[in-house]
Amino acid sequence: MVKLSEICGINQKTSEPKKLFSDSDFVYIDISSVENGTGLVDMNNVISTKSAPSRARRVIKNGDVLLSTVRPNLKAFAYAQNLPEKVLASTGFAVLTATDKILPKYIFNLLFTDYLQEQMIARMGKGSYPSINQDDVEQLTIPLPSLEIQKKLVAEAEKEQEVINANKQLIEIMEQKISDVLSEI
Repeated sequence: MVKLSEICGINQKTSEPKKLFSDSDFVYIDISSVENGTGLVDMNNVISTKSAPSRARRVIKNGDVLLSTVRPNLKAFAYAQNLPEKVLASTGFAVLTATDKILPKYIFNLLFTDYLQEQMIARMGKGSYPSINQDDVEQLTIPLPSLEIQKKLVAEAEKEQEVINANKQLIEIMEQKISDVLSEI
């Protein structure tokens, strides 16, 4: 077992949008851009540097993992991939950058486990804005198997996700069929 801070950089780089992108548009990933429980990211939130919120500060790159520090129990976590050139994330995320000791997709998959969820929930502040802070994220402990085992676990999780996605498609097809039948009545 290791602390997340021992095998990840956490929030390594922040910057103001105007410093990075001058006076142009960029993709802003806020917590509402990430689908709870799936990691799917909507990249359509394009804003100008002039209208950027103060929370648009987290510099991210492909391979980073975004951990929502606001209500982490809702599981708004994402694996950054296929990012546009101009993108920033909200400071409502902790940006986890894996070292060579751990696979970023392994980290991403661990975030959804009961083990990590329980740790985050135990650290969440009470009240109307339950959240965890950077120190809380640094203190999260995770199992660190060999890279070979991590690769196997990631491959298995990806296979399971394919099955889940296929089942979602079947459900959507069935819902459409039911809707079509009902509209004929």
